[in-house]
Amino acid sequence: MDVEANLASVEGYVRAADCDLLVFPELCLSGYFYTDIKSATASSQQLADEPILRLRRIAKECNIAIVIGFLERDGEKLYNSAIAIDRFGKICGHYRKVHLFYYETQIFSVGDLGFPVCEIEMRTGERLNLGIMICYDWRFPEAARSLVLGGAEVIAMPANIVTTTGMLLDTLRVRAFENKVILVFADRVGKEFGVVDGVELELVFVGKSAIINFNGEILASAPESKDTVIVAEVFPEATKLKNINNFNNILGDRQYKSYFKDSRE
Repeated sequence: MDVEANLASVEGYVRAADCDLLVFPELCLSGYFYTDIKSATASSQQLADEPILRLRRIAKECNIAIVIGFLERDGEKLYNSAIAIDRFGKICGHYRKVHLFYYETQIFSVGDLGFPVCEIEMRTGERLNLGIMICYDWRFPEAARSLVLGGAEVIAMPANIVTTTGMLLDTLRVRAFENKVILVFADRVGKEFGVVDGVELELVFVGKSAIINFNGEILASAPESKDTVIVAEVFPEATKLKNINNFNNILGDRQYKSYFKDSRE
């Protein structure tokens, strides 16, 4: 996997963009389909490594906040991670993927940072509360709900989706609607190959990146087979009021004492 070429591509998109926040896909610098620890480690980065420092410089020079997925190395462990870099070049958010999918379970450690929410400043000076989840997290309502309970107004979701269920965008619309949160879904297009037990396997990524408003409306969407930057104007302030009428609030009405408690906790 060519980290340098991927980083150059990311830089090109950032320098050409006219937006406050630009979200890139999962494992954007390294590629996705690793089937052995050695090759994954060779493409990994630490937060203090030059590719991450370069991303920080690019964000600062372009005055644009960035969320990007990367293959993180921390000691002996590897994580499927994402960081949020503000327009000043500061890392203000850091997430390690909690729900690992397919061969990720053989390569990565389960994320140990929970679902943190960070404050990030836009070019206008407006501040918003940003949460991050990655790809397979979309299958778990608890992921988005945890971020919203932490105050997230916008959820950035880097992804390398390969599902063919047809429920992807419908489910993401529900995640936005049920939490009254803006969801920015950045997915990969194309193919990648990996060798498992001597057999070459192919993953086909579905694309369909989308910006979804807090009412479930798709504000902008991308095609399945072409790298595309999509842009939409959103109003994070509107997500703060969770009331749906004078009597009901989608967070305040949660009857958590009545919900099933997992005996494994």
